[in-house]
Amino acid sequence: MSASSVWLELEQVEKRLCIVTAEQLGLGLDEVKPESRLIEDLNCDSLDLIELIMETEDEFGITIPDTPKTAVGKLIFTRQPFRIRDLAEFAFLNQGTGAPVRSGWRKMPVGLLPPPESGFTQLGGTINADELDQAALYEKLDAASELPMFRRKTDGMVCVQIPAASVLVGNDEADAHQDEGPRHSVTLSPFLIDIEPVSVTAFCRFLNSIDLQKHDIAMLITLSPDDDRQTDVQFEHGGRTWKPLPGTAMQPVVLVSWYAADAYSRWANGRDWAADDWERSYLPTEAQWEYAAAGAFDNIEHVYAGIHHRGKSYESDGLPIPLVQQEYGRSRFGLRHMSGTIWHWCRDWFTPDFYSSDAATQLDPVAKIETGTRSERGGSWVGPIELCRPGYRRGRNPDARGRCLGFRCIGEIPT
Repeated sequence: MSASSVWLELEQVEKRLCIVTAEQLGLGLDEVKPESRLIEDLNCDSLDLIELIMETEDEFGITIPDTPKTAVGKLIFTRQPFRIRDLAEFAFLNQGTGAPVRSGWRKMPVGLLPPPESGFTQLGGTINADELDQAALYEKLDAASELPMFRRKTDGMVCVQIPAASVLVGNDEADAHQDEGPRHSVTLSPFLIDIEPVSVTAFCRFLNSIDLQKHDIAMLITLSPDDDRQTDVQFEHGGRTWKPLPGTAMQPVVLVSWYAADAYSRWANGRDWAADDWERSYLPTEAQWEYAAAGAFDNIEHVYAGIHHRGKSYESDGLPIPLVQQEYGRSRFGLRHMSGTIWHWCRDWFTPDFYSSDAATQLDPVAKIETGTRSERGGSWVGPIELCRPGYRRGRNPDARGRCLGFRCIGEIPT
């Protein structure tokens, strides 16, 4: 349908957007209402949202910017939950902005970087974590590195010891979002952080090593039967064990909720993975993430972003995600995929004005006030490269699963 030059009322925009959304997501029109929540009700992830935004631009002849510049635009796009009527409101207000211009959205990397020789260290199979000595959970590596490096016995992950420091986080530049500021000093204790995202292989090891009867399995690994992302799941239950599907073993695991990532982080650190105790999470805080990601955006030729092309289906080829050991988005601490590739879950509850609060300046700050959304950082292969800046902040419902959403863990310094 071609865009009309006639001014549309908000109700007309909502009605037409419901039709566009139903067609885009392959749903019946009776399943899509203005009040439908894109993530919770329609299983819409980042890839779906980008496709929907492009279709919305075509439908109404408008430009939806990668990052809204007006205060009202930012307000609309940060609403939680985000509903059809919110996107319709933005489309309504932007009538007359003309054909979209996507400068910088698509940015293919300069060739596919090879993985380091024998660079994969994460383990499959199974392990009885209860038999691990907590004090000997990490083995020190004799590596050619300025920083101490360790290997975690539970999953074979190599970790880097990030030194204690007082550092500046946040962004006060003119093009920064309001929730990125103010730039302020934080003091962080030393911590370990995974050198790369958790892989499909390691996540299957987790599933094979725990008693899933202790937890709601749907919260960890299953999608609803009518979810069109079923074909993008990277692992399967084959007989008595979970195993990666062909071609996925060394990819970052995606389509995992915050709850699944949090459970893994505690299991990997020898803690009770099924305990209802979010204070024991071993996912990085936003401050830890931003500190550890420094330098990852400096060489944008090696930031894996903007790969998705409109209308592309991945059912037969698999998701175009690089291997965990490939040198994309490398930070100054040697951490891979800190900018681009996948979004990473963080421990914090996402609070837009957290950086303006007193709590943000405390030792090892973390946003603990429940807001309904958990923080995610890093950008991904799906969206625009601008979102891959280490300081870019956003949140997502902890139940959400995304084809560009995974995680890595932190750990305590071995004594």
